[in-house]
Parts: sequence; C-alpha cells; structure tokens
Amino acid sequence: MNPVIEFTPEQTAELKAIWQSQKNELRPDDFTFIKVKLGRTQAKLTKNQTYRMTMTLAESGYEDIPEWLLTILDPQ
Repeated sequence: MNPVIEFTPEQTAELKAIWQSQKNELRPDDFTFIKVKLGRTQAKLTKNQTYRMTMTLAESGYEDIPEWLLTILDPQ
C-alpha cells in the first residue's frame, strides 16, 4: 500500500526551503519533480515519493532531515 501523505503548510514550507537549498547537489530531474510537488500550499506525496525525496536529500549530503519527516516514514 502506498498512502498519500498530506503535509501541513508549515511542513511544506520547511521541505521547500530544504529542497531549494540542495538544488546544486541534486540531479535536475529529481529537483524538478519534487519542486513541482512542493509547489502547493499543502504538498501531497505518496509514501514512496516521500521516502525517495528523503533518500535523495540524504544522498546529496543533507544531514538535518526533520525528525517529523523521519517519523512519518518510520513511526516505530
């Protein structure tokens, strides 16, 4: 199952700022896809898209992934 996650406006703004800060470290295709998804006031991504976004951030060297995002992906 791949549920849709609806982020709050605050979470969306935080993710957008993080994503933008990593622009130079990301492949253009990865950057553009998520940039479009984060373009809404309240972004909606599937759990798989959210996982991929988080992994892409980690692969880019970004280390300050928000705890709330990790909790969404692994609530245990």
